[in-house]
Amino acid sequence: MALNPKRTQRVVTYLNEREYIDLLKSAARLDKRPGDFVRFGLLQDMYGSLGMGACQNNQSSCADEAHDE
Repeated sequence: MALNPKRTQRVVTYLNEREYIDLLKSAARLDKRPGDFVRFGLLQDMYGSLGMGACQNNQSSCADEAHDE
């Protein structure tokens, strides 16, 4: 897998105004863009906090990393 795989797939979600405002606040607390914050949460849910190191540093496939733990 490439060291920096291009993200080409899109996921659309609809939030109410309160959820959107809370998303913006949460993203700002971690100094992330809202989309990056959502992706961060999704990766954490799918691969756990230990497997996220490889995902964030683009060292290897996130799925492979999570299965090795």
